Amino acid sequence: MKLNRLAPLFAIVLVLLGVASQAKAAEEQDIRNFLQVTGFDVAIASIQQGAMAGPALTGEDPDVFGRQWVKLAEEVFDPDEMISEAVEMLGAVMPDELLDHGSAFYSSPLGQRLVEVENESHMADDTEKYEEGERLTGELLEQNSIRIDLFREMGVAIGSTDTAVKSIVEIQVRYLMAAVAAGVSNFDISEEDLRLMLMEQAGEMRKNIEVNSLVANAYAYRALSDEELIDYLAALQDPKMGQVYEILNAVQYQIMAERYETLASRLVDLRPEQEL
Repeated sequence: MKLNRLAPLFAIVLVLLGVASQAKAAEEQDIRNFLQVTGFDVAIASIQQGAMAGPALTGEDPDVFGRQWVKLAEEVFDPDEMISEAVEMLGAVMPDELLDHGSAFYSSPLGQRLVEVENESHMADDTEKYEEGERLTGELLEQNSIRIDLFREMGVAIGSTDTAVKSIVEIQVRYLMAAVAAGVSNFDISEEDLRLMLMEQAGEMRKNIEVNSLVANAYAYRALSDEELIDYLAALQDPKMGQVYEILNAVQYQIMAERYETLASRLVDLRPEQEL
């Protein structure tokens, strides 16, 4: 069930940015420089960490496969390969105008400070990050801090929640269907019915994403001042930056969907490890 590389997540960008995508595509080295200055290369590389939850999508415990699972996840979610794929995708739709706009902001002193804390957050231990972020979020809510509103508006500015809901559904569908095709899941449902079933959970999914986003932001931006966050929000609300993030979000989720689909198809090669 291998889907076309540009469909359906990435195709959304081609529609939304139909005019912009006709502009001269950026050169490969310019895109790689853009990934580094914005920290998007680290965000892509960090996808490998989240891959450890892959078997849970089919009801399996990741630990049941032990070292085999770790080796497979590291291979399928190879950071260098994913970054190269991101470069290829961005080269298809990212016009120079948007590349320059994003680079200009993130190469500024505030932009580089943001990249520093965001990169650290991407690579931090998930359990520790969530626990500390949850504690910080609780404090911010008790204080009725402006940061809570800023975090929410940041999410609105880059369309993160809406994109995440649609993309998570797509990732789950492609993963589960690939697992069924590979004979490693007994999930007996059509792709259409599965998609409908998952979309029925969109409301609850949205709530969870919004909560997790607050927690993640509380952790990532804990060392930044309110004034810096206000300036960041203003930058994110620029229409051009909104287009930049439409592309980046689509690229990130498309890479995840393809890699999870590949991962599911190869689970058949793994064997549960017995405890000694």
